[in-house]
Amino acid sequence: MARRRRREVTLLGARRATAYFSAVPLADVTIHFLELVSPDALRAKRTLRPGILFARVPRPMPELNRFFYAAVGGEWFWLDRRQWTLRQWSDYLADARIETCVLSMDGIPAGYCEIQRHDSGDVELKYFGLLSAFIGQGLGAHLLTEAVERAGALGAKRGVLDTCSLNHPQALANYRARGFREYRVEVQRRDVPLAPPDPWDGAAAPAISSLRP
Repeated sequence: MARRRRREVTLLGARRATAYFSAVPLADVTIHFLELVSPDALRAKRTLRPGILFARVPRPMPELNRFFYAAVGGEWFWLDRRQWTLRQWSDYLADARIETCVLSMDGIPAGYCEIQRHDSGDVELKYFGLLSAFIGQGLGAHLLTEAVERAGALGAKRGVLDTCSLNHPQALANYRARGFREYRVEVQRRDVPLAPPDPWDGAAAPAISSLRP
């Protein structure tokens, strides 16, 4: 009887979780489009911590990009690529204009960025972020400094990126502090889940019992 009861509770929790995460209300999302008018406009800032390494991934590794996308963006509503297949990731990274760089501390991956060159001469910071265990240690400024300098090495005439109100609350301040300035702000009505997706499927399972019926 106890085993049957546990199974019933598990199934009930799964149904509640499905209903919870499938409820997607509309919300206003503010998007900030930023530019760094030239690599010389960068206000560089690096950490003095030992063991920090910034390195370009020398060949496409879709599993690595999928890991970072889910692990970094799982707390900040990065949703567009959550359902991408291995083929989609592979096709995306096969574009020679896109490269991935990883920041590590003492050999442990701490964050990453995806950089894309455009025909206009702009270099775009497509994705950028730290794993949660490394936030608040000054590594965000270091990673952004390295990413912008890499964009300059790629011949960037201008660095561009965008961020929105669903991202880390300090993201916009970090970009501004390094010299980026807003050139456009938009408010879009978007489908936004009640909670971010978490780093991997099922990571929020222990909290299911606290959901409203």
